[in-house]
Formats: sequence, C-alpha cells, structure tokens
Amino acid sequence: MQQPPSSGSTPNTPKPTTTAGSPGSGSTQPGPAAEIGEDAKQLGTKAANRLHSEVDARKETAVDQAKSVSSAIEKVTGELDQNAPDWLKSALRQGAQKVQAFAETIEQKDSRALMRDAQDFARNNPGTFLAACAAIGFAAARVFKAGAETQPDIGGGDRPAFGQLGNQPTPPKVASPTGEFA
Repeated sequence: MQQPPSSGSTPNTPKPTTTAGSPGSGSTQPGPAAEIGEDAKQLGTKAANRLHSEVDARKETAVDQAKSVSSAIEKVTGELDQNAPDWLKSALRQGAQKVQAFAETIEQKDSRALMRDAQDFARNNPGTFLAACAAIGFAAARVFKAGAETQPDIGGGDRPAFGQLGNQPTPPKVASPTGEFA
C-alpha cells in the first residue's frame, strides 16, 4: 500500500488516480456506461410516449368500427327468420352487446390503461389470451390473403393472383450428360 505523500516528497511521486463516476472519487461526471444507460432510458420513454400518442390518435377509428360491427350484428339478429333457434338469436344479441361494451371501454380509457388491462387479462387468463391471439392472427391472414387475391396485376401479364397456381407452364425437358431426358 502506498503511503500518502509527505511534505518532503519529490515532485515525481505518482498520485493515486480515480475513474470518473467511481465511488469515493468526488467526481460529479457520470461514466460512459451511465450516460449510455440514461440515453437508452430517455429513448425508451420517448418511444413509449409516441406509441401511446399514436394509439390514442387512432382510438376513435377503432371505436367507430367496433360500434359498426355491433350494429351489423344487431341488424342480422333482427333479420333472422322466425324459425331461427332462440339460442342463436340470444348468442348474436349477447355478442352485439359485448362488442358495444368493448367499444365503450376503448372510448373511455387511454392507451396506458388499455395496455394495463390487456396485461392483466393475459396474466389471469393465459390460455384464453393465446387462443384469442391465434384467432386474431388467422383472421388477419385471411384478410390479407383476400386483399392480395383481388389486387390487379400491375405488369399487365397473365400471372395468377397471389395464392393461386393457375395454368403454370411446364419447364422444358433438358438432356442429362448421359443423353437421357429429365
């Protein structure tokens, strides 16, 4: 261990060094790791705030669409044949009421509260949450596939729509080095 320099020491005696931000250094400058951590935290906060503001901005559209779905279900229920089973009418009415309640919940809460509710639901009902995610994924895939099949061909060729094989030309037969056709 080094002895502290005495008053009679030579000027070339090395002084103990400390790193910026280390405990006991007396320095108020944060180290590079602390600066990077603080920058990452600020960036994360900015991203989360932007996400929430975007969700809040688009919330009204989602509410309108959910209310439209609820109205459509109620209309279908009212137009059912008199011979339709009562359980079907009841199920459709309850479904319309649930969609309407969902729309009102979205309308009344901000994005942070909705996120907390979704996280709580996922924690309390993991099986139902995963099943709902799978159902939403399948529905989204069907919607995207249906949209891609109805897109016009930009190139003007006779190519089939996405997902359809159509009349594909067969590749030409090529002779192998032994003279056989493959």
